[in-house]
Amino acid sequence: MPPPLRHRSMRIFMNDDRHVMAKHSAVYPTQEELEGVQNMVSHTERALKAVSDWLDEQEKVVKSEPDETESDKESEPKVSEQATRSLRGVMRVGLVAKGLLLKGDLDLELVLLCKDKPTITLLKNVADNLAVQLKTITEDKYEVTQVIREATIVIKSTKEPPLTLTINMTSPLVREEVEKQAAGETLSVNDPPDVLDRQKCLTALASLRHAKWFQARANGLRSCVIVIRILRDLCSRVPTWAPLHGWPIELLCEKAIGTGNRPMGAGEALRRVLECLASGILMADGAGICDPCEKDLTDAIGHLDLQQREDLTQSAQHALRLSAFGQLHKVLGMDPLPSKMPRKPRSETPIDYTVQIPPSTTYAPPMKRPIEEEEGGEDKSPNKKKKKLQKKSPDEKSELPQAMNALMRLNQLKPGLQYKLLSQTGPVHVPVFTMAVEVDSKSFEASGPSKRTAKLHVAVKVLQDMGLPTGVELKTAEPVKTEVATAIVEVVKPCITPIAMDTAATGADSVEATDGAESARQQGPILTKHGKNPVMELNEKRRGLKYELISETGGSHDKRFVMEVEIDEQKFQGTGSNKKVAKAYAALAALDKLFPEGSVTEAAKKKKLPMHGFGMMGDPTGDPAATPRGRGRGRGRGRGRGFNNGGSYGQGKTEWPPRFAFLGNYAVFWFFTCYFLH
Repeated sequence: MPPPLRHRSMRIFMNDDRHVMAKHSAVYPTQEELEGVQNMVSHTERALKAVSDWLDEQEKVVKSEPDETESDKESEPKVSEQATRSLRGVMRVGLVAKGLLLKGDLDLELVLLCKDKPTITLLKNVADNLAVQLKTITEDKYEVTQVIREATIVIKSTKEPPLTLTINMTSPLVREEVEKQAAGETLSVNDPPDVLDRQKCLTALASLRHAKWFQARANGLRSCVIVIRILRDLCSRVPTWAPLHGWPIELLCEKAIGTGNRPMGAGEALRRVLECLASGILMADGAGICDPCEKDLTDAIGHLDLQQREDLTQSAQHALRLSAFGQLHKVLGMDPLPSKMPRKPRSETPIDYTVQIPPSTTYAPPMKRPIEEEEGGEDKSPNKKKKKLQKKSPDEKSELPQAMNALMRLNQLKPGLQYKLLSQTGPVHVPVFTMAVEVDSKSFEASGPSKRTAKLHVAVKVLQDMGLPTGVELKTAEPVKTEVATAIVEVVKPCITPIAMDTAATGADSVEATDGAESARQQGPILTKHGKNPVMELNEKRRGLKYELISETGGSHDKRFVMEVEIDEQKFQGTGSNKKVAKAYAALAALDKLFPEGSVTEAAKKKKLPMHGFGMMGDPTGDPAATPRGRGRGRGRGRGRGFNNGGSYGQGKTEWPPRFAFLGNYAVFWFFTCYFLH
């Protein structure tokens, strides 16, 4: 008879996760490609800022000639100057803003917002002056061309990789005019004769709304961006999937992954998207995909015909079958991975897959307003309550707010710096690395126990030389944190006593103190009051326990795991920086609650029982003062004086405790056995 099938846990997606992440690493752009994109975008943004200043000066010269008698203009705020500029600002859209670039993507997009409706004259002036400003800003050579029919300016890079940057010109007035026309209002303002194509301007405004929506909804979902990159590669490889390329696939992934009841890994998230497509959501009688960036009800896949919808659904069903039968590598277009992957050495700088191109700001972005400031409001939504509960957890109270370190700050100011390893000294077990970097023709050196630490020390030196903050100021709060932690540990110490009554009375307090002192105990192993691993000690008392992962929060640099174990219909949770630590704290909480006395009294019982000779050598209560050590103890062998004086079975002088009641019968049995044998 074959053994019964075991319940398959969430580990079934582990193989899918490995294949998806391997494919993602293969299609992810290299560091050189990302640096080329970053340089081209930042050069163009700086050049457009200079063009805006130049146009503003030209307009001021024209306006100041007839109106030079007014003296109150100097007192006007600078906000009005920004409102009168012809060019309001430049925004990143498309793949650059969403972080969806793949290896080989050469087309980039920006949107240039204008105060009025953009015209052909304005486009030509911007394009002509943009070429001049690019030459003054950088030594890299770019070709600037005007595409009036598309209402764009195209910039091409002459070096490898041959990137193409498209600047779409638009204005919010274009959409306002369309809405007024739809409402039946009459327009009193006449457009210039050389105004650019209205539909192109509306498309540029829509791409701006798409980028804002993506950053607000999809960027925060775990595995969402990775799955979108995988499906973008699938759309480029398989012609059947090509109609979903772009905005529809982004909406589909966000809706499929965002409606899950828990965070999912990359393999499970990809299978969930395939399940949505295979269910017939794209069919003519299906639900469709609503566009959240349009005021009117719009189907984002309305451009698909009936044949394309059927082909996509059939292809998704076939891909789902392959995934279910362990052949996801065929869907991804890659070779199957071996069952046991060789362990890779840890890279010096782990790749952050969420942010491809950092913002072009030269300052640290302000931190978000804490939730405590919103407590005065009357909005009592469940999401806010959850956030407040998470904020008040003891693990996060002791943590300081995350800030950029010196290396991150320097990379924002000077992207593309090359750090060089000068030397490695010292013994093998205690190496000393010396790193160097050249910034503005000046060389800086620093040492450290690892390459990463040495690079961090170099960045601190560079920032100090530039007179900028190094991001180390927050470390001054650490002594206060350690003092509080040590004080908590001192309070816990008296609770660890072998007396059952004291331990039981302080059981609940020790649980709270242990949770509060987690930060103090992170430096060493997590042990119980008896010096054991809490998971092992709990397993000795209750076998076959199952620990479940409840939640996983935080970014890649600051993960927080919550594990839960259920014992006697009671659930105990633990939190930690990894699953092992969280599991240990969950076991520790269960031990403190269910077994407050621990194993100290049990060990005392085991040691005391042999000393009394089965209750024949003295008072069975274990009180040494009840019977003198010399007289009346007896040695066995039927010396009845010691037996009778000891108050044995049936004498009535001493009452046996319930847990030692069986020892009276046992003592009589051994007494008569020894007597007759003698």
